[in-house]
Amino acid sequence: QIMKIAVLSFTAFLASSISFCQTPAEFQSNDYSMEAPAHHSGRTLRILNQSTNRSTIGQRVNFIDMTANYYSSVPDYDYYFLFPDTSVFAPYSSGLGIPFIHSFGMTFDLSSEVINAGIGGAVDGFDISLNTMIDTIATYGRYSKGSAGHVDTLIYRVVPRGANNLSQVGFFRNQSTRYPSSNDTARYRRLLWDSTAREPFGVLAEFKVPLVLSDTIANGLIYPKAFANGLAVPSIFAITIDFKPGGAYLPTDTLGERIGSYTQVVAEHNGDATFHNYIPGDYTGSGKVHRTVRYNYNGNGWNGRYIPFLAYGATEFEAVDIDLFLRQENSFSTIELEKKSSLFQNYPNPASGITTISYSLENESSALIEMIDITGKKVFTSVQGKRNPGNYSLEINTADLNSGIYFYSLIVNGDRITKKMIVTK
Repeated sequence: QIMKIAVLSFTAFLASSISFCQTPAEFQSNDYSMEAPAHHSGRTLRILNQSTNRSTIGQRVNFIDMTANYYSSVPDYDYYFLFPDTSVFAPYSSGLGIPFIHSFGMTFDLSSEVINAGIGGAVDGFDISLNTMIDTIATYGRYSKGSAGHVDTLIYRVVPRGANNLSQVGFFRNQSTRYPSSNDTARYRRLLWDSTAREPFGVLAEFKVPLVLSDTIANGLIYPKAFANGLAVPSIFAITIDFKPGGAYLPTDTLGERIGSYTQVVAEHNGDATFHNYIPGDYTGSGKVHRTVRYNYNGNGWNGRYIPFLAYGATEFEAVDIDLFLRQENSFSTIELEKKSSLFQNYPNPASGITTISYSLENESSALIEMIDITGKKVFTSVQGKRNPGNYSLEINTADLNSGIYFYSLIVNGDRITKKMIVTK
């Protein structure tokens, strides 16, 4: 497998543990969370005539990669120590300090425009009304085995949206400067933390992967993989990551010496010290159990939940580097209208200027072409009028449209065929 993280300095991977770890960042308390009504993605499935034939999505989902492709951005990668408590020392770049992250979580929203723009193998991405199967879970990190020789473990937990977790929606006010598209708020799914059991609520499945140096890949990162073998999850779910040391540790221990050390790869989507591209209604994003949450003394109300990256300013990570292989039997393929009308995929697609839409009619019919964005807003209409049987095409200039997913439809005598178009800049 070719590692996508090659943009990082290879020298940094080979340096000592002090060089690749970030100094702990303090939580910024000038933001706050409130309850908000559920607000799902505007990605709308508007295919009215579905075939009984089902196409299969088999898709690697890595939100960092998909965001980079969608926005043509260059992520900035970083590394955070992960350890179950703060009784040992970690070698940060500024010197020894306590490990301050005890669990990572990544929420996935399969209605996400960014995720579905990268889907190959089905017409319109994931069907959020259906369960999706997780075949494998993997992540990227840096691992040093301690001299004591203990077998350390990485733990993946799968948390579906349900009564016990991810059912609450929180938001931050006064976000128009950070995220201009947000209408002054930024929303997220609350990933809840059981401070007694030291794990999230509502765990569906748990996978323990022993960390072995033989899993290290060419650039020095470890790539521990769990086989979920078709675990069914709904359209909103989370993956959490925890590190479990294999043996007893002492308050005088330093990670990476007598006991093992694991640092998780994370990223800022648009580069260092930037805010990412937030799409309202997309709940995909990362969070972490900070030491103040682990010990229940956070003064900003975060006890009992993961702190989402939206709670931090620029320079904080926005995504944990997780690879999922997801599979879904999808029902998005469309049948042709009874009157034998056909709508073809626009060309070129993705489009960045002029794109051509073609269709055919086998009977004399009244035809209309319309196009909507993911919120359902109509952005283009062309009344074709009454047409004789034959093949037709029209050109659409997408230069004035924002990058994203659009749906265009052929409407014949009140019946509709819909296809998806991707617009890029």
